[in-house]
Amino acid sequence: MPKLNRSSQFDNRGWYIFPVLALQLTLAIVVNSFSWPWLILLALLVLTVWQNQRYFVLLEMLLLIGVGFYLGQKPQLTLPHNKEITVYPDQIKQKPGWISGTGTLSNGQKVLFGSPLTKKKNIPAQVLKIKGDWQWQRIAPATNQGEFDFRKYYQQQNIYYRATASQMTITPMLSRKTLLDYLHLLRYCWLRSFQQLPHWLRINACSLLLGDFDTSEVDLRAGLTNLGIIHIFSISGLHVYLLVRILIKLTSFLRIPEESVQLVLFFLLPMFAVIAGSGVGVWRACGLQMVQIIQSHFHWPISRHDRFALVLLGQTLFEPYVLFSLAGQLSYLLSYGLIVIQVNKAWQRSLLINFLSAPVLIFHTYSFGWLTFAANIFLTPLFEHLIIPLTFLSLLIKKSTQLLQILERFFDIIYAPVTALADYSKTQLIVGHLPVMVAMIFVVITLIAVSSSLHSKYWYTLLLLGYCLVMVGNHFPSTGQVTLIDIGQGDSILLTTPFRRKTCLIDTGGKLRFGRYHSSSNRVEQITIPYLKYQGIDHLDYVFLSHQDADHIGDLQVLLKKFPVRRVCFADGMQNNAAVNRQLNPFRKRVQFCRLHLNDEIIITPQFKIKVLWPRHLSTGTNEDSLSLLVTIQNIKWLFTGDLNQANELKLFKRPCLIDFFKAGHHGSKTASNPQFLKMIQPKLVLISAGRHNRYGHPSPETMATLKKLQIKALSTAEHGMLTWRYSNWHKPQWQLFSKEKIK
Repeated sequence: MPKLNRSSQFDNRGWYIFPVLALQLTLAIVVNSFSWPWLILLALLVLTVWQNQRYFVLLEMLLLIGVGFYLGQKPQLTLPHNKEITVYPDQIKQKPGWISGTGTLSNGQKVLFGSPLTKKKNIPAQVLKIKGDWQWQRIAPATNQGEFDFRKYYQQQNIYYRATASQMTITPMLSRKTLLDYLHLLRYCWLRSFQQLPHWLRINACSLLLGDFDTSEVDLRAGLTNLGIIHIFSISGLHVYLLVRILIKLTSFLRIPEESVQLVLFFLLPMFAVIAGSGVGVWRACGLQMVQIIQSHFHWPISRHDRFALVLLGQTLFEPYVLFSLAGQLSYLLSYGLIVIQVNKAWQRSLLINFLSAPVLIFHTYSFGWLTFAANIFLTPLFEHLIIPLTFLSLLIKKSTQLLQILERFFDIIYAPVTALADYSKTQLIVGHLPVMVAMIFVVITLIAVSSSLHSKYWYTLLLLGYCLVMVGNHFPSTGQVTLIDIGQGDSILLTTPFRRKTCLIDTGGKLRFGRYHSSSNRVEQITIPYLKYQGIDHLDYVFLSHQDADHIGDLQVLLKKFPVRRVCFADGMQNNAAVNRQLNPFRKRVQFCRLHLNDEIIITPQFKIKVLWPRHLSTGTNEDSLSLLVTIQNIKWLFTGDLNQANELKLFKRPCLIDFFKAGHHGSKTASNPQFLKMIQPKLVLISAGRHNRYGHPSPETMATLKKLQIKALSTAEHGMLTWRYSNWHKPQWQLFSKEKIK
């Protein structure tokens, strides 16, 4: 930003934010292929500056708009063929059976990598060269609504490819090291040193000080998320301010000149940001401190608004998509909130900050924790004044085992209620999908409300009305649906009704294990529950289990634990299956179990009925006993047969029965979808739920050849992702494909 004279600079106080916002809007325009809402917002921004006759600011805006188009240019992507990846040791993660990380190729391109791990490797504190028989592929995109999009997330970090190897070798690099190399090596040494601390002290030290949150701490992360204070561990930058404050007081006590301390800090802060994990909040906090030092040294009369804008501009030039992520949005929005909120009491400030974070959290998670307000009021000061200082103290007394144990017991007390909330879904108010423009309007209205002492009740009323309208629209939709959720190699089908919505889920999906590494994550938490929240669904009325296979009900226990379910329905006899009983038994007091028999009928609504067609005897949970359901929605017939075999398909109907939509048995395997059976039901469309590049080759060429011969159209989740059929009382039903083009 050009330097102005003193009087001109004073006149433009607070206006630097406009060029920076113009830069961010330009990036949004480029990323979204010139989407008209972003163009309108940019035009309004330019018009505001023009009407206020801030012509120099307007010139800066035009300059940064050009910079935005330059930064937003998409690179020419070519599949790498490299055999070597350069990696810092602090970027490597080891889990039981798997090693992974982030590295760079010889051309400077950043990539992800991973490989099976037979035993834990001793990683040396050196810059490393990793060699392997790499198989390269693009990072997969999200294929369901509400699913976290890893491709988009990593693209914002200029990472486009991942590599996997059956085995790899790690060797130290012998080239001359740079300052950045030494900083990463120092961070790795500290991370390794912190592993000697007791459990909670280790978590605090690694996450709060070095930005390395242990992903195996599932309960702690879930509890912090439910309380709405996960940002303290990831984006707050609280420890930066605390360290600077301690250093200033210490040097003042030692009578060291303040100007000398500030000069040292100016050069140390960027290095500390790297050691602290290079998180958004850390760079923001360090940047603000550095701008304050410059302002103090040169007596630069700029406002807090302008300091904020300059830091955001600097980070955007290095990380163009810093505001495109949840971490970036929360970090900068809450920081700006502290500037505009003018209240004296800490609890009032914390309350208003929570209001400000609400639209961002709802946009990304489709829910908001009603405990968030209380948690931030009580726990944020606790972190700032007690937890972070005690974490620093634990590093100073590492050799005092007794004192460390006292601190560890203290943190046991603090974190016990947090982890207890990990599986308590009732702390979340499910709002549903919030369109991006609506979210931005809510943010603007909230900023006006929390920063204005006049007419604030009007703005809060408008905001509350807006949230109510969004919730009503999501919780009482005008359409119902049948959705094949793309969970990979498995089945999970959601059926809903319009208005006073009833919800049914046929199977939950689950991972098949073949002796390779599998993460602790699962399809239900990654895909199904986010999609339900996206739709504004806060419970399931029915969950139907077809049979025992893991790819159909392997994640049942996770679903029952993490999401409210009222009834679980299965063919009578299946409860005696040991594998099924293990999943059901812990929830007998919480969930109603319904045993189904041949010809049983469940009337969801007068226009939505489910009839049991199979099995004809007590179920043992095998493929041949698959629960088969005939679903009638507004006189349109659907048939779901699980993994039913060909011989039993022919026994479903005594005479031909026309079916509109048939979910292919056994993922399109040749053991199902008998040609004679298909002729008997004559479906208009066959739906196939199968994983991309699955090891079984589903759907089989024989099945696809049969469908082609009978001139039956087919849609597959493997090709298009989530498949959704929507219907209402006024409009003709229609299909929606998550991807209209085939997913590669």
